[in-house]
Amino acid sequence: MDSVYEPVPAKRPDTSYQPVNNNDLSPPPSGKETPYPTNPRPHRRSRIFLHWLWHFLSLLWIGPIVVLLYLNFSKHVIGASAWCPRGNCDAQATTGNAIQRAYELDRQDHDVNGALQFVAKALEVWFVFIATSLIYDIAILFAKKGRGLPVGYLLSHLEFADIRYIFNPLLWTSPMPHRNSTPEKRARIIKLYLFAIFTALLTILANLMGPATAVLVLPTLQWVQTPHMMNQTFNDTAVMYQPSGDHLFSGCSNVQLLARNYSCTQEVYGPSLDDWAAQSISTSRQAKTLNGNLIGGSSQEAALTFLLNATTQDLVWIPNRQVLRSMSHEYLKTAGLLTDIDEPEYPDKIYNNSLQSFLQRQGPSLGVQSGCYAGNVTDFTLDNNRYVRCYTGWTSPSDYNTNYTKCLRLGVGSDDNPYNSQFYLENTAKNSPDTETGVGVYFADKAMYFNKTTDFNSGLENCFSNPTSAKCDWSRVFRTELLPEDLRNTSINVGVVSYQIPGEKNTDARVYCDHVTYQSFPTYSVDTSHVTNRQALVLMDNLGEISKDAVPLVVNPDWFLAAWSVDVDTALDGNRQIVKELIRVLPIFYEALNGNYDETLLYDAVEFSILHLYALGQSLSMVNYYATDPPDHPTVEQLNDKDHHPIFHTYATLHVWAYGLSGRTSKLGVTVVVLGIACVLARLVLGVSTGVQERSTVEVLASMFEHRHQGEFEGLEGEGCLAKVRYRIVEDGEGRQKFLPEKKGRWSHIMHS
Repeated sequence: MDSVYEPVPAKRPDTSYQPVNNNDLSPPPSGKETPYPTNPRPHRRSRIFLHWLWHFLSLLWIGPIVVLLYLNFSKHVIGASAWCPRGNCDAQATTGNAIQRAYELDRQDHDVNGALQFVAKALEVWFVFIATSLIYDIAILFAKKGRGLPVGYLLSHLEFADIRYIFNPLLWTSPMPHRNSTPEKRARIIKLYLFAIFTALLTILANLMGPATAVLVLPTLQWVQTPHMMNQTFNDTAVMYQPSGDHLFSGCSNVQLLARNYSCTQEVYGPSLDDWAAQSISTSRQAKTLNGNLIGGSSQEAALTFLLNATTQDLVWIPNRQVLRSMSHEYLKTAGLLTDIDEPEYPDKIYNNSLQSFLQRQGPSLGVQSGCYAGNVTDFTLDNNRYVRCYTGWTSPSDYNTNYTKCLRLGVGSDDNPYNSQFYLENTAKNSPDTETGVGVYFADKAMYFNKTTDFNSGLENCFSNPTSAKCDWSRVFRTELLPEDLRNTSINVGVVSYQIPGEKNTDARVYCDHVTYQSFPTYSVDTSHVTNRQALVLMDNLGEISKDAVPLVVNPDWFLAAWSVDVDTALDGNRQIVKELIRVLPIFYEALNGNYDETLLYDAVEFSILHLYALGQSLSMVNYYATDPPDHPTVEQLNDKDHHPIFHTYATLHVWAYGLSGRTSKLGVTVVVLGIACVLARLVLGVSTGVQERSTVEVLASMFEHRHQGEFEGLEGEGCLAKVRYRIVEDGEGRQKFLPEKKGRWSHIMHS
């Protein structure tokens, strides 16, 4: 069937160029249609209104950014949760509901941080809008002047937000003239390259704005410290003096202490030392029979407990009970377990409004370097008040394979302040030939060593063999400067505790332990939570290092008797735990160090060293110190005095949600948003000074479609060449944009400006 449609020859379109004089910006003749309204005033008023509204909204972006900067620079603390309305989100850390409450706060934190992520994204998108307008304004300024703007930059404000844009070759080649272009000043080309660089930098800034605002808007869990309050100025320690004072120990008067009747400490500190002995035996048996580990025992002072702290310098640091008593008072009030009628309400809100809190206080601590040995004792009387006591079998902490005889110069104290004490351990063991075991406690200002190979040119070996010889000059024997460094530190201000051996036929046989004592000013810390620190254990940090030239402290031996709760020259009850265990392990330890022991009794021998260390720790923990109120306006020298008369501070460390600039990422975030503020202000200044009004994409495309090709693309192939063609943008009398191409010509050279 024939088709009802007959083919009609297609009309060939006119493909010839029809140049249009775009410089004639007069309106079209009357009666002809125009794509724009003939009365543009309402549209222009709307554009002006939107122009200034957008400037106002751009400026508002600075508001939340300034708030974020303030929160981070001021290190604003939120509390136990990231969401604490009116600063109230009680963690209930000191109650039995602490774990359930922590779970609730954690779930709440996830919700809040998730919401803040959206806030950060909104700030990023907001900034991208502002940066888009800034690039558009600058591009229009270039397009309105000179030969105009390359085609490759006409839509740069729409492309720059994609990080891939900085790798687009057109961004870096468009400023160069194409081969049909007329010569151009070098300065103009440089300005276009500066525009390209600025666009690339703004691309990077826009892509970093999201992470930067997220870093600043999201709070983090941090450890923050409350203000450090000056509490005391340290004056002196009482370690070199005899214990004294009506309020030093509970149940002891000053009269009793001066009479050296230290049994008055039995009520409080007798069970304390016995408890330490029981713990040492328990951990030894656990390690021996159950393949466990030796765990240090704790002791109690008021509402707190503490351990002995070992360090890398072979020192054991002992917390001070006077500091612990003061700290205990604060701890009880913080936990709500103590109410003082005469004192204002304790500010415990900051502790309850935290996930975890540590009370912290600076104070003194005594550290000892101690060792225990077995050998024989020999005494040499020099005069009525002075004598020399020598012990065999001593080894240096740095060389356990070399034995020395260690001689101590004793009796340098006065009659009122003697530097030696003694007491006895009652022996209640069945079939024991001894009813009592003597314990001597001594202080020596100097010590000297010798063995078969050397006496370090001190003459001590000759004096030991012939003490009454005319060649023996005891006054020159104790020259500690002759000793090597590893022996010198254990030869000045030495304390010695000497134990007789129960059942030993050799009456000169001894187990003895020497020690040197140093002082430090650590920070005492206690976790106030009853969940994570049920035993209210106090820890010490910032102990510092003891220098090689540090001089050990003078220690009065009577502190050891006060620790044992025994009067001088009297016997200690044999039914006490510490006494029974020492009587049992002393012979084992003596035999072990002389090579005569059963390996099955190794832990029993170790028990003696632990028991002695606890007794030594008990004595030094009881030492009091003297302090005064801190100055109202301390000098720089007083604040920097950390060794002699330091000013002690009290404060708290809290685990809370807070803002801050502690990390590198937060500092980078600050840099990015500050640059963002600069861009917002630059956009405002540029918009106000030039009056550039941003056109929509539809308007730009309409202006492009209205433009008629005038041969500016003739002979150019590839997007690289096409992107170099430049257009000027002008406005006609009705505010419509017109694109004017550059004049045709042949590029020959770049004119120098």
